[in-house]
Amino acid sequence: MNNIYEWDLNHIYDEKESFENDIKLLEKKIEEIINFKGKLALGSNYVLDCYNNLANALELEEKLYGYVMLKYHKNMSDVDSIKDYKKIETLASKFSEKISFITPELSKIEDEKLERFLDENEELKKEYEKSIKDIIKEKKHILTEEIEEVLAKYYEIFAASENVYDIFTCTEFDFPNIKEDSGKELKVTAGVYSKYMTDKDVKIRKQAFESMYSLYKRHENSITELYLSRVKENVISAKLRKYKSSLEAATSKDDSNVYVYETLLEQVEKNLHLNHEYISLKKKMLNLDEMHMYDVYVNPLNINEEISYDKGKKIVLKALKPMGEDYLKVIKYAFENNWLDVYEKDNKMNGGYSMGIYTVHPYILLNYMDSLRDVSTVAHELGHTMHSYFASKEQNIINANYTIMVAEVASTVNEILLANYLIENENDLNKKAALINEQLDTIRATLYRQAMFAEFEKIVHSKVENEEALTSNNLSQIYLNLVKKYFGNKLVIDEEIKYEWARIPHFYRCFYVYKYATGITAAIVIASNILQGKEGYVEKYINMLSKGGSLDSLELLKMVDVDLEKEETYEKAFEYFEKNLKELEKLLNKFKILFKHFTNKTQTYYINI
Repeated sequence: MNNIYEWDLNHIYDEKESFENDIKLLEKKIEEIINFKGKLALGSNYVLDCYNNLANALELEEKLYGYVMLKYHKNMSDVDSIKDYKKIETLASKFSEKISFITPELSKIEDEKLERFLDENEELKKEYEKSIKDIIKEKKHILTEEIEEVLAKYYEIFAASENVYDIFTCTEFDFPNIKEDSGKELKVTAGVYSKYMTDKDVKIRKQAFESMYSLYKRHENSITELYLSRVKENVISAKLRKYKSSLEAATSKDDSNVYVYETLLEQVEKNLHLNHEYISLKKKMLNLDEMHMYDVYVNPLNINEEISYDKGKKIVLKALKPMGEDYLKVIKYAFENNWLDVYEKDNKMNGGYSMGIYTVHPYILLNYMDSLRDVSTVAHELGHTMHSYFASKEQNIINANYTIMVAEVASTVNEILLANYLIENENDLNKKAALINEQLDTIRATLYRQAMFAEFEKIVHSKVENEEALTSNNLSQIYLNLVKKYFGNKLVIDEEIKYEWARIPHFYRCFYVYKYATGITAAIVIASNILQGKEGYVEKYINMLSKGGSLDSLELLKMVDVDLEKEETYEKAFEYFEKNLKELEKLLNKFKILFKHFTNKTQTYYINI
């Protein structure tokens, strides 16, 4: 493949025939697994054989699903890609339905007998102990075989709200164009929106902000129905499984708990004053009489240097040097062998992600726009990729699949290492201040903002569980109140921001976003230890990544000295934020920084805050 900036999906399937053959093979594997139905209590060998067949089938399903999803996300309007995606989605639903007997059947076996199976069968214990121990732990939440089968059949319907939302907002939203002073029209897309939000021209930011939210306001009722249907499905599922709440169900699935969720929100609220101080400092730096929501993402000290993807790659490699040569060797190989799809294109999926394919390698989706934040996204997604790489190398496919609770740690450690490298190696005081400000913005967006999202989800789910009727106005008002709480009174809370909840795709993966906040909390502790050069710590960290999901998430993090149930862990994160905030204030107080007043690009100011 000549274009090194696009995925090479031939790594997965180089011909249509191989793809079709694997579909047939998966269907055959499904039938083989069904043969174990009613036999799992007969002995440990039956359980082992069933799991081995399941692992083989999962490898095929992940390969098939990964292929069609990546192909679809390259062009979400391509008819053939949509057709293949729907075909495999249906097969995945069938697969889920057919294997749904395994967990209920094992849950009927006495705990003592399951423990005996593990003790007498060395291979079963080695490969699948975590899965069986989880069944013992979660027995009271496992439903009858009949009900599990019915729920599996409804998998596609449950997923429909997210699919419709993605198609609706990615392919059918045509945002109003905006204009430069010259009269030149600029196209607004979800991908380029973040770049406009960091533009030096306040008029560009304001126009883009209004353009973006004009469509979410117009379609708020439709999106409300999509979102609430997802929340209701989540609430019903949690009730059926006898959880106290949908929050308990979600955190349990993450190998976490409600206490971690609530501790996070409590500690963030306790430290909101730091976010308010930062917003206040940014307002001074911007030299604006009024600071608006569309000014929040601007780095007032930023020289706005464009960083090409090729230059960004070199920066990332230097920043991640503390991780060791073996770690860097894999990243270099990924860059050179089409693991990444780099640039925004028409009808391409928005945002960025890393998707591991166990039998092949991980793939990364980017929408690179030549900004510093895009370089940070590269480092972030490589964190996920390396996690998947190490876990797949050391674990079977079942144990390789770690929870998001741990995944967001690996990605954010890389972001912090990158930020530290840039700050430490910058001699220009203006640029150094700009980089510290960028680091503060990253923490604000990942810790404070994601916690705000998490609080929004907690409130909405709680109201649905209490059978309160919710409208689009209710959701927007809940969100607006949270924005006021989290951002403070130093900026104008523009009316449009209350529709922001409607453009957060992660809300369709209920209680997903809090893991970004716990992730950066854990990552600050881990990255600090790596940068301090603690003896053997990098090896300990990579060993944790290699464990995949073979241990509970909270236990995995304790392997690297992170305990998310303790307030002290969060305190370290806020101490780190405050340290950076004070450092930025110190730089601005000590030196007169020359920068352009963003409301008038021809005028310059010296500031001494």
